[in-house]
Amino acid sequence: MRYPRLIAAVLCLTLLAAACSDDGDGDNTINLGESGLTPGIDDIQGVAEGSALGLTFATLDNDPASFEQYLGTPLVINFFAQWCPNCVEEMPEFETVFQDVRDEINFIGISLDQRPEEAIDLIKATGVTYDIGWDPAEELFVHFRGFSYPTTVFVDAEGNVARVWSGVLDEDTLRDRINEELL
Repeated sequence: MRYPRLIAAVLCLTLLAAACSDDGDGDNTINLGESGLTPGIDDIQGVAEGSALGLTFATLDNDPASFEQYLGTPLVINFFAQWCPNCVEEMPEFETVFQDVRDEINFIGISLDQRPEEAIDLIKATGVTYDIGWDPAEELFVHFRGFSYPTTVFVDAEGNVARVWSGVLDEDTLRDRINEELL
């Protein structure tokens, strides 16, 4: 009776590895084989329930902050780490979108790095100017049910989580998700 658990564990690890890997061709499809089980990343994303209100995090200066300060405007929360190549790849594209929608949508990046210096170096290298928080214990990441890196959470103006997206978002897909989930 161990086989169902073993199969489930292997499947979960395969999905996690595929979502956080990049073969360089820009295709973010998880391939589970030729048996017809080839869902795209979009097919395994979910609408999350709950609220971001009341959740706190630390800034890179280790000062307390809260998602409540963003209430009244939709919010895009992006979890990233300097050791995640897909996270690094998408950050400049997030910055481009942020610059275009900054009057309508708030952005915050949440670093999962163990030391704030790692996140600061990455922010400088990618040119990100939106707000940055720090979650080295990954408590917020777990709260939002992220399952791979990067993970992006779309929160409406009332603080309700509209969607959690685990995997890479390029500029066009990020714009589409913002339009579908927040505007």
